[in-house]
Amino acid sequence: MGLKLWFNPVNWQLLRLVGLFLFFIPFQVNAERLSLVTFLERPLVENVDGKPAGVVVDVVSEMMRRAGMDYNIQLVPPKRALMVAQRTQHHCVFPIERSQEREVFFHWVRPVLISRHGLYSAPDRPIRLQTLSDVQPYVIGSFLGSGVGEYLESFGYTLDYASRNELNIAKLQKRRIDLWASDVLSATYLARENNVKLNDPELIFFTTVRAMACNLDTDATLIDHLQVVLTGMYRDGTVDKLTKSAQAPR
Repeated sequence: MGLKLWFNPVNWQLLRLVGLFLFFIPFQVNAERLSLVTFLERPLVENVDGKPAGVVVDVVSEMMRRAGMDYNIQLVPPKRALMVAQRTQHHCVFPIERSQEREVFFHWVRPVLISRHGLYSAPDRPIRLQTLSDVQPYVIGSFLGSGVGEYLESFGYTLDYASRNELNIAKLQKRRIDLWASDVLSATYLARENNVKLNDPELIFFTTVRAMACNLDTDATLIDHLQVVLTGMYRDGTVDKLTKSAQAPR
């Protein structure tokens, strides 16, 4: 009698529903509000009426929306952004380069953007470069917190850091730096915004995967969920559409 009752189709369906409910409980219980920190790097990240905007903000916001996550985004200086995410629970920073030096300090969701980096000279003082070794005699402009700047410096190149990437345009014009190391998207946008003629980069020397890096105490299940959502956004063309919209002239 008991066995017949247990395998009754109605009870079997009920058991399946209970199983599904229990399966989803861990994610709901471990779900946490994430505080996201980012920094000005136009057009990737901009300040519009006091709120973060830009192509990478759009990508991350859409990812969080699709994941059903509760979150907020705050603008802070680059160096502080890295420190806050590394030291504070439930915090993530974006968009930063994933490097061997940073790898162990964060959980990673990537890529929020794939960037090509070039070296730009002033139009009236072109510097012909064939390989990265040709850069050795020159002063290169970058910005504080740039993984690419740190990469170049680690190989003995001379770096001059600005607080923000956009300040390097003026430094290039005033001959305070010889070359400007920047991702191609940002360089094109900033030159156009400042009405500065900028030639094609003298050398494309690096491709970086920009990522969202989260504090190590962040639930691994949540990180995996965000990664699945972001991968889906690449597959359905969402990231490509958002990136192309940022490249269009305004």
